[in-house]
Amino acid sequence: MEFFFTMLVALLLFFYGLKLSAFFSGSETGFYRISTLQLSLEKQRGDRVASRLFYFVAHPERFVATTLVGNNVANYLTTLAIGMTVAAIWQYASAARELAATLLMTPVVFIFGELIPKSLYYRSPMMLLRSGSVGFSVCYYLFLPISYPLILLSRFVAKFGNPQKRPLEVVFGRNRLHGVLEAGEREGLLTELQRTLAENLMQVAEQRVELSMWPALSVKGLCETASMDEVLELAGQTDTSLVLLHAEGHPYRWTSVVRVADMLTSGLAPRLVAQPLPEFDVATPRLEVLTRMFREFAVYGVVRQNDHVAGIIDRQTLVSQLFRVVRPGGVGTDALLTSSEVTASREST
Repeated sequence: MEFFFTMLVALLLFFYGLKLSAFFSGSETGFYRISTLQLSLEKQRGDRVASRLFYFVAHPERFVATTLVGNNVANYLTTLAIGMTVAAIWQYASAARELAATLLMTPVVFIFGELIPKSLYYRSPMMLLRSGSVGFSVCYYLFLPISYPLILLSRFVAKFGNPQKRPLEVVFGRNRLHGVLEAGEREGLLTELQRTLAENLMQVAEQRVELSMWPALSVKGLCETASMDEVLELAGQTDTSLVLLHAEGHPYRWTSVVRVADMLTSGLAPRLVAQPLPEFDVATPRLEVLTRMFREFAVYGVVRQNDHVAGIIDRQTLVSQLFRVVRPGGVGTDALLTSSEVTASREST
């Protein structure tokens, strides 16, 4: 009876030791295979499992220390199970018999505790790490009294390395992101237009909007007290459906825009159907300006410097800079400029 009880305990110890070895060995491989960007995005969406995993990504020394202690615990359990089995079969355990039994069981431990789990975690790191995140967190706190000295030691050693530690919240560097975009295009995940958009977005997104504006002095428009006939005449001359209006007595203080179709269908004076222009500071990033203009369905916007109107920004101009193409059929800013200004702007591009 005692023999069967000992064998049962040894079998359970060996099973759980093998399971722990597979868990920690696989988790170590999955940790280095997981996508930091994907994990960060899921964390920002409020995913609690992703937040739990991202904690270890942000503190890799804690993850490594936990896996080291966990693998040692797993190896101890398997060794103890083998020793108990040898002692139960031969009544006493000798060094030679324990060594022989250990060598016989090494392929089993290697295949099921190392090779297979590492291969599985290598292929599906996110899914397997998510499924074992709770267990790993429990082991982290359970092993913390033992692993904490290792954490301190790793931090001490890290001080002799690169002192500049970049926060993991920062998305990929530009060179790495370019590589991701190229790989996506090669694999057919991104079209050439999508890749161009992403690359241009990185280049122009943070640039100031003043680099894309048309100077207020070169913009053509009418006074806000202009009549319907005057608006129609200017719209015909410039071949545009939108006419900018400036404040009375201030020819370069652009305040609103009137849509010819709205004016004709309503039969009201231009100033009554005019829509106010959104205002931006000259230092506002282009992407922020474009986002707000789309949100407010604005075609044009006013760029201000202090209390003065510095220029007019056209939504189509910003879009064209992102795609590096001018889409036909859109309302262009050329219609608002004199012929000399149009020629100069086209020569500059």
